[in-house]
Amino acid sequence: MQPAPDASGNGKTIYRDGPVRVTVSRQAGPETVRLLRQTVYGTSGPRYRHTGQEQKVHEITRPRYFEAWAGTQLAGTYCLSERTVRTAAGAVTGFYGRYLSVHPDHGGRGVGRVLTREAVAHVTRQTPQPHVCYAYVEEANGRSMRLFVADGFSDIATLEAIVFSRPYPKARPGVGRLPAARYPAMRQLLESACGAYTLLQFDHLFYAGNYFVREAGGEIVAGVQANPVRWRIVSMPGLSGKFIMHVVPHLPVMGRLVNPDRYAFAALEALYVRPGHEAALLTLLEGVLAALGVTSALLMADVHDPVAQGLKRSGRLGIMNALKKNIFTKVMAKANGLPLEAVKAFPAQPVYTSAFDYT
Repeated sequence: MQPAPDASGNGKTIYRDGPVRVTVSRQAGPETVRLLRQTVYGTSGPRYRHTGQEQKVHEITRPRYFEAWAGTQLAGTYCLSERTVRTAAGAVTGFYGRYLSVHPDHGGRGVGRVLTREAVAHVTRQTPQPHVCYAYVEEANGRSMRLFVADGFSDIATLEAIVFSRPYPKARPGVGRLPAARYPAMRQLLESACGAYTLLQFDHLFYAGNYFVREAGGEIVAGVQANPVRWRIVSMPGLSGKFIMHVVPHLPVMGRLVNPDRYAFAALEALYVRPGHEAALLTLLEGVLAALGVTSALLMADVHDPVAQGLKRSGRLGIMNALKKNIFTKVMAKANGLPLEAVKAFPAQPVYTSAFDYT
């Protein structure tokens, strides 16, 4: 339907069907923040709630917040974050979808379908081609997968969760935060190291001053962006999940790894390893845990990401990675004005993932 005038103060109305309307705004309203606070994420793996939404909604890159209203009640929300991404076709405008949430009172009524459809249609009307919309969708979440496929999205990559943990992380010599004066040189190193990736963007590189490096002989041999994050874990599946939720927190050593009510960890991106110094990354990660006062770190990476696969082959990720259930997430993409082959040139081309996006 055509956009209609809106007098509610909740943003511009872009869709209306009877009592249901969808609005768009550059800022998240208080109702959206309240809904995000109570939203539980996860399907086949851990089910969890985010924290800190009040701050994060203001730090998202060029956001458009879409809100579905049933009368005066917020029925659901969705956000598209605009950024420039590097693809096989060069730099194009990208829209990353996040915060798809439906109020429990309106579940099963197609609210999510309307939100994603109208959000993508809106930015398609407003944005010159070419551009690409994409989102991360847990593979086991059949409803969301069907929703994106119905909107013309295709599965272009698979991500896996990798967890690095140490119950008593130690500060490591040569590991520390990178001074701001050295950011331009580090960015050049990363641009070169990540040349084979698609959907590449560094909008939150050096976020909060938390880019850490390992130096040897006066040179950077490993680096990583590490964002402190806190989730509340609601449940975990299977016997190992029950063990982690109900037994591990009470064990003298392993209890340091998991506190379901306040699971604090570091979310990782922009990993850099100088060839021949792969072991330095493990030293760096332990130093990062010590510096941030946490005992685990999460990396959501493409299954073809060479640095992530090197970490897995090390066999030294820690007990948390061994205990967790394998969880895979799909990168769903829809290109406008260019073929998907121009977004991802070959099947094994890795997609770049941002820690800011996946937490």
